[in-house]
Amino acid sequence: MRIHVFALLVSGMASFTLHAADPLPGHSVHGETFNEGPRQAAVLIEGCGKVSFPATTKSTLAQQFIDQGVGQIHGFWYYEAERSFRQALTLDPDCAIAYWGCAMANVNNEKRAAGFIKEAMKRKDKASKREQSWITALQTFYADLEKDKKSRHTTFIKDLEDIIHDNPDDIEAKAFLAWAIWKAKDAGVTMVSRESVDAILQQVFAKAPMHPAHHYIIHLWDDTKPSRALASAALCGQTSPGIAHMWHMPGHTFSKTNRNEDAAWQQEAANRVDHAYMIRTRVLPDQIHNYAHNAEWLIRTYNQLGQAEKSEGLAKNMVELPRHPEWNTLEKNRSSSAFGRNRLLDTLLEFEKWDDVLALDGTAYLDISQNPSFEASRLRALGIAAFFKGDKAGVQKRLAEVEKLKAKQEEKAKPTPNAPEKKKEEPTTLASLDTSKGKPQVAANAQKEAVEFEAVKQDVPPAQASNKVEPKEKPKTDEQSKPTPPSTTPEAAKKGAPPKTNKNTASKWDEKKDDKPKPNVTVTNAIAELQALVAMLEKKPAEEVTKLLDQAKDTPKERLVRYQLKIGNKDKAVTLANQLQNDAPGLAIRIDALMQCGKTDDAKKQFATARKTASLLDASLPMSRRLDDLAVEFGIGKNWRQPTAPRKDSGVRPSLDSLGPLHWHPMTSPGFTLSEASGKQVSLKDYAGKPVVVIFYLGGTCEHCMQQLKAFTAAAKDYAAEGIEIVAIGSEPPAELTSTAATCDVKSGAPFTLLSDADLKSFKGWRCYDDFEKTPLHGTFLIDAKGQTRWLDVNYTPFQDAKFLLGEAKRLLKFE
Repeated sequence: MRIHVFALLVSGMASFTLHAADPLPGHSVHGETFNEGPRQAAVLIEGCGKVSFPATTKSTLAQQFIDQGVGQIHGFWYYEAERSFRQALTLDPDCAIAYWGCAMANVNNEKRAAGFIKEAMKRKDKASKREQSWITALQTFYADLEKDKKSRHTTFIKDLEDIIHDNPDDIEAKAFLAWAIWKAKDAGVTMVSRESVDAILQQVFAKAPMHPAHHYIIHLWDDTKPSRALASAALCGQTSPGIAHMWHMPGHTFSKTNRNEDAAWQQEAANRVDHAYMIRTRVLPDQIHNYAHNAEWLIRTYNQLGQAEKSEGLAKNMVELPRHPEWNTLEKNRSSSAFGRNRLLDTLLEFEKWDDVLALDGTAYLDISQNPSFEASRLRALGIAAFFKGDKAGVQKRLAEVEKLKAKQEEKAKPTPNAPEKKKEEPTTLASLDTSKGKPQVAANAQKEAVEFEAVKQDVPPAQASNKVEPKEKPKTDEQSKPTPPSTTPEAAKKGAPPKTNKNTASKWDEKKDDKPKPNVTVTNAIAELQALVAMLEKKPAEEVTKLLDQAKDTPKERLVRYQLKIGNKDKAVTLANQLQNDAPGLAIRIDALMQCGKTDDAKKQFATARKTASLLDASLPMSRRLDDLAVEFGIGKNWRQPTAPRKDSGVRPSLDSLGPLHWHPMTSPGFTLSEASGKQVSLKDYAGKPVVVIFYLGGTCEHCMQQLKAFTAAAKDYAAEGIEIVAIGSEPPAELTSTAATCDVKSGAPFTLLSDADLKSFKGWRCYDDFEKTPLHGTFLIDAKGQTRWLDVNYTPFQDAKFLLGEAKRLLKFE
């Protein structure tokens, strides 16, 4: 029997009445502290750092999970660290230090951390004196969350020093002391001597050369003297090969010391480890705090090396990633969606892949966006490609569309007559949030976004971001950390070649605090550049073109070089070319400009540098073919490339393929075979060849579950119109499915199948189950025609935005 969800809404339906202490379905029985944390059991993961943190426990396995958790904390893998400590508690509920570990794993989620350390204090008497010192130190830190943070951090540092005094051989105490001193600067505690912190860590390495604290060395010197961290950069990932962030951080050091090949290797390793983890644990990419940042930086590093094909492939993969209203949308700064789209256009335009840009028009990779900023960027890129193809009509078409976009914005911005004046919105910061008021989830999401934004400054997990009480100390200079300035002739210097510290020579690794420019600025810049392109095609005077280009303030210099050459402004072209980076594309464009301007000797000098720097430049690129021709002209021959010899100080590296796949791909779905109310068996295989939304709900007595089913009932016709089926799997027995169906909205009349999973076998198989508390969780999945999971949401609350998921399903299914 197939139950159709258009039965009469029962006005007096029974609701699940909770006692004051009873949790809502899907929520933790231990309170909200446990709602947001990991809900599935931990396993011992190879490669989380070799550490020893003795705990008072009779369970050997619990000790292993505690050691694993400490190693994961050293790698800033806080979510998995909490999972490891919670697994230890499952094995030994009275293990006080495991609660301490959960608190450490919530380093700046202070409310949760305080809750965990209270539990540790209840069991402190069962722990050793050494463990009691660790617990007391953290309890003191979280005892009064209203207390001045600077004072709290200072006290915590002193408490860790006391632990070292009482336990001089405890290298974990020394490692965490170094971390605490570095971390305290975010609370306004001045780090007077980085050298002394380095010395503390060297004591750790003297006893444990492959300790994961090499990670702290990289952070310690990252913003002042990155060259001081080169030795640790060669070891960091190898100390904890199962933690992606430990591969990523050496990329900072190598990028900032102009070792781009090494940086690319590290960033690619991190990407691969993340992908392996996603597939293994079934999480969305943007749920990993550092994933999007690492991937977009890898694209930029590939571009510096001239590996445009790799960049394009990875950028497209980022666009293909599932979007989620909480984790990943174009509107969210530093999300994979925003980064992927921007880096894709950056790559195609920088490497003159005009046909590829135009081919993306109308595809899911470059679809029309309701976001004015991204839509203006899309139209601008298409107009630029049309210009270089000599298509004046194509440029004019995109210009007209951007001008319409601007007109819509201006119309929308007009004040409504007699409307009350809106309060000016201030930028969201941690300090401006009050999560004690309003809807908890809204407040939590707002706080999360603010934390993520502030965490960008240090490349640490959002849980670590904190309010800045005092200005960041000014970085010291480090000659090795500066990008190599372009070589210039005396004549070029006179023409305006920048000094070494000019902002135009800032290395491309420099982080962008906000990858989403303000819409009005983006639209205005797009109009100015497209107007300049039309003017060039119409042979307007160079002065008029230059005036328009000056208004397009964000136009990359490599494009400006090409434009100045087009209008015959050779001096300006050379000046701009000499300001480009000494990376593969920068050198190639500079050499081309010098040749077009008759500066052959200068071009030859630059070519000598390019032979090594541009040795990995994709051979199929137009700029690469130009270099091939010049090599012949210069008498070098087409085999001009001189690859850099493998370095001996980059560490012993595993094969990249052994770490995981280069690109993210959908996961194979677990499948199910379950009963309808009639007893008929339904399997996921029955939906083969067509997409299906699978919903796991917590029975007909769960009020929020019924709200979810009503939302999807109302949207079922829209899903059906797109060829998407819906099936809902409940935790109640088959006999109760009819009652569940009767609670859903009748208005749409759209049916979908209800199935029973009373023994929770499928809930567990799809990871919609809390292994720690032995209770089911809400889950929503999009399965494609091949049975692959394209999108998912597993949470203590059900996903109810049926409209969002439908739009995202339509987008994702275009990539099949």
